[in-house]
Amino acid sequence: MNVRIFGRQGRGIGTTAQIGHRLADVPHVGPVEEFTINKPVDSVGIVIGRVVAWLLTPLVLIVALLFLPFILASSSEFPLWRQKRVGYCGNDFWVPKFSTMHVVASGELCETWFGRLIRPTGLDEILQVLLIANGDMQWFGPRPLLRADLDERYIASVLSHTKPGLFSSRSLVTGIGNRALQEGKISLAEMIRYDLADLQNWSFVYASRLLLRTMIMMATGSLMGRADHG
Repeated sequence: MNVRIFGRQGRGIGTTAQIGHRLADVPHVGPVEEFTINKPVDSVGIVIGRVVAWLLTPLVLIVALLFLPFILASSSEFPLWRQKRVGYCGNDFWVPKFSTMHVVASGELCETWFGRLIRPTGLDEILQVLLIANGDMQWFGPRPLLRADLDERYIASVLSHTKPGLFSSRSLVTGIGNRALQEGKISLAEMIRYDLADLQNWSFVYASRLLLRTMIMMATGSLMGRADHG
């Protein structure tokens, strides 16, 4: 059965066959007891990543200011809000977000017209660069989850070893958001496998390939979003 799976707010990310093909491209790890970490929490790369995030902070703030009038024009909600996510070792932290959703007359939560423009590109996540500068997140790591979406097994297996991040191999499979998990398209067990694969297979080459493939995915999502609403 070839069922179509949907990503952020119902945006198609592929059929089950296509998703399966993407999963085959993601390195897997063996049993947890055989697991080795090649990406420590504290390293020179992490420090450099925070410095880069600090240098990018003025640009992030400029982008946020440019987004502000479009958010106000497309949504009646306050333009910025925060959501509690689970971070390193199970500690909560607050993630700033743009208001790209609104409640329609039927009571359903839907994207605003501005949200439809920026969400496929991943630019709605740009405020998380501030969290990288602050040390709550990192550039490469599992996407931060709501506490309601995970369990102690995930915290012990993944978040005890790494902080959440912007880029991960899991995002190449399910899209940048966490809607696939919330809709039951991917299980926590599968997420653990892909997140641990990043830690076990980590290298500069691995990170470079991951970044390149993510950029291609975001660019493709942008083009698809324009085609859907053109």
